[in-house]
Amino acid sequence: MNKLNLLGTGLFLVGVIYLTLPSPTLPELSSSALSDEAGDTWQHPDQRGYYSNLTRSQVLSDLQSKFITKLGNLIIPSYRLNYRVEDAYELVRDQLNSNYLEEIVYPFRESLFVNGWEPKNAPRFASLAKKDVPKISLHGVVYDAKITMRPVFSAVWARLLIWILVFPSAYLVYLSFKKAFS
Repeated sequence: MNKLNLLGTGLFLVGVIYLTLPSPTLPELSSSALSDEAGDTWQHPDQRGYYSNLTRSQVLSDLQSKFITKLGNLIIPSYRLNYRVEDAYELVRDQLNSNYLEEIVYPFRESLFVNGWEPKNAPRFASLAKKDVPKISLHGVVYDAKITMRPVFSAVWARLLIWILVFPSAYLVYLSFKKAFS
């Protein structure tokens, strides 16, 4: 067996282990109040909403540190993708106000969409006096932000099927490049 085949087999096995690890649970947002509104509970049972005074960086840092996948004591790193706020309608839910939308991603596995609504930072209210900017509240308590989380999980069989198909596809691309440049 040559070195390339050995490397490919090792990469394949590491990928299979990574893809079969248990999915992380939907994290709780620290120092925040869990929403009990219909849109965050029974209407969208896969989503969770929070009212918070945390900043965007604090929210994302907190959630990324809790939405983790482990292999023993080894924490598998995730990364974040930033989206346009207009995409919140499609990626999280319709009729959702948004100042930012980010995704915490584990490639080939699962992800967590995090939508933040901060009325005081909304461009559409920039021309209003600070006292005229709408407030958001839960049970009479005013908060700076409403955070909505939507997890996207995948079945292990689907992950493995895609992973298995990556290798013959990569080999065909290799053959195509080899033929094109020879």
